[in-house]
Amino acid sequence: MTYRVVGANFDQMHMNTNLGWAHDHPEMEVVAVCDEEPETSTGSVETAVEECGLTEDDVYDDLEQCLEATTPDVVFGCPRNSEHAAFVERVAAYDVHLAIEKPMAVTLADADRMLDAMADTDRRFVVNWPVMWDPVKHTVEDLVASGTVGDVIEVQYYGGNAGAPPDDSWFYDPEDGGGSMLDYLGYGATFSTWFRGGELPESVTAERYVPEGMDVDVQSSTICRYEEGLSTLQTSWRLLTNPWEIQPQPVKGYEIVGTEGTVSTRTPDAAIRVTTADRPKGYTVKPDPLPDRFENLATYLVDRIETDREPEGPTDPAFCREAHRIIETARRSAQRGERLDLVE
Repeated sequence: MTYRVVGANFDQMHMNTNLGWAHDHPEMEVVAVCDEEPETSTGSVETAVEECGLTEDDVYDDLEQCLEATTPDVVFGCPRNSEHAAFVERVAAYDVHLAIEKPMAVTLADADRMLDAMADTDRRFVVNWPVMWDPVKHTVEDLVASGTVGDVIEVQYYGGNAGAPPDDSWFYDPEDGGGSMLDYLGYGATFSTWFRGGELPESVTAERYVPEGMDVDVQSSTICRYEEGLSTLQTSWRLLTNPWEIQPQPVKGYEIVGTEGTVSTRTPDAAIRVTTADRPKGYTVKPDPLPDRFENLATYLVDRIETDREPEGPTDPAFCREAHRIIETARRSAQRGERLDLVE
């Protein structure tokens, strides 16, 4: 079977990569693109048209019109963060498989709206975290899950970039879900929860730094209190370079502390470092090859459809909803200036 794919809204630049994967997949055909607010898009409809072999007739500026005219099997969505819930509700009515770009939502209430909308369908629904297609993250999770470092008692996360371009206005609008906290805390909260086997903190304390003259934070620090210790999740839009171009200092990544050792993973091209009680000086681990389904978003979604299996880990919206409780609590904590119990 060939799955008809529509790419809808280009607010996130990842849309072009996602559509490229679909175009290259032997069981997918990109049949149309839609961008309702091109003036704020960071992706490129023109590039998608050229790379996917589309024509001007395959370009739409109205989502419902696009879906009715093209009858897709799959929709890839990259709307701005604040529009995720409404977007999913609109698309769910057309009984299609759906991939939404990370982060899942701005608020926990929006995440619940998305889950409710897709619960009425029998279609697959996945969240696209680009690092899910990185073998390093899976090898780290395997190391922890296999007990190499014992029980996880601490995770240190640092994530960020050099800041969104000034003309990308929605990134700097708090109403649209802008700011470094939402941009990168989603990674830290979701993947640290995955590394911990789903364990969530008891409480959260967070602070954000909003420069004078700006409306959103460019830096945030979140402390998660667990029964056995603290974890810290930091985000920044103040790095010297973007990590997908030149790795900055401090480098992005995770430090995982267990009862019997540690795992360190930083730059994608650097070896994973492990220390244990038996080998305190440490050793490196090369990432294992990924199962075929994890090659990219397109291969993963086709696999989930054809095997009739639910999404796993951070691709699973229900899992992301639970991890989003950390983000929701952090946002409230930063606003109130106090430590808060994890919200439900």
